[in-house]
Amino acid sequence: MLDLRYHVASLSAVFLALVVGILVGVGISGRGFVDKSERRNFENRIAALQSQVDQVGAQKALLAQQGQAEHTFVQDTYPVLMSDRLKAKRIGVVVLGSAGRPVGDVRQALVDSGATLSLYRVLKVPIALRPVRRALADRPGFQTPEAIGHELAQEWVTQGVTPIADVVTPLVVEEQRGPAGKALDGVVVVGAMPTSPATAKLVSGMFDGFSAASIPVVGAERIDTAPSAVQAWSRVSNVSTVDDVDTPSGKFALAVLLARGQSGHYGVKQTAEAPLPRVEPAG
Repeated sequence: MLDLRYHVASLSAVFLALVVGILVGVGISGRGFVDKSERRNFENRIAALQSQVDQVGAQKALLAQQGQAEHTFVQDTYPVLMSDRLKAKRIGVVVLGSAGRPVGDVRQALVDSGATLSLYRVLKVPIALRPVRRALADRPGFQTPEAIGHELAQEWVTQGVTPIADVVTPLVVEEQRGPAGKALDGVVVVGAMPTSPATAKLVSGMFDGFSAASIPVVGAERIDTAPSAVQAWSRVSNVSTVDDVDTPSGKFALAVLLARGQSGHYGVKQTAEAPLPRVEPAG
């Protein structure tokens, strides 16, 4: 599709050239420096420029009509494509640091696709690791941040008892809803990867724990998120990303990935592999 911004710039350039041509032509001819043939050349050039202006104006109007048609298509098809795509699926949302607007976008995607937000955790970033280690002093196998994060994630998203989560969650989570120890069908992670080395290791262990549960794990952010976390997420194995979750196509991509669609990195930014994963009909 033609780039509207390109044509607006082209239109401005043509207008500028037209004005310059007129001024130069009139100024020179007014001083008697040109003969009739040269004046005719100026007039022909001005006429050609005016024709280009008319063509670009027509293209701009066509692009506006195409944009409106595409907007209408998205608005009309989005509810149909999303309906029941994640029906009865239990999804968890883990926020790294402050929640922010992407959480609202993720929630809306889950509502639109029929999913249930079964577990919600907002991590304290950076995480104070020393109190966590003290609380787990009687469990020598859980002293490294990677091991702690891995087990914490496992207990959050799989069925069973939650001894580590019961101890650690109050120390690393500032907001939570939904019980641990219930099997989930997917996890969405929102927020930038932490820069604190200890916290980064714990979060890396969490990603490994989610992946070990054999459920889809998706990092989601908005188009205006800066800096983007996609590159950091993409270095984690078995993690897909959506970089435009604030748009209908981004919400749809998120739902497709959580429904075990083709893993990868999707959206509109340079780090995206494609706008959308391969789409299968809803079951």
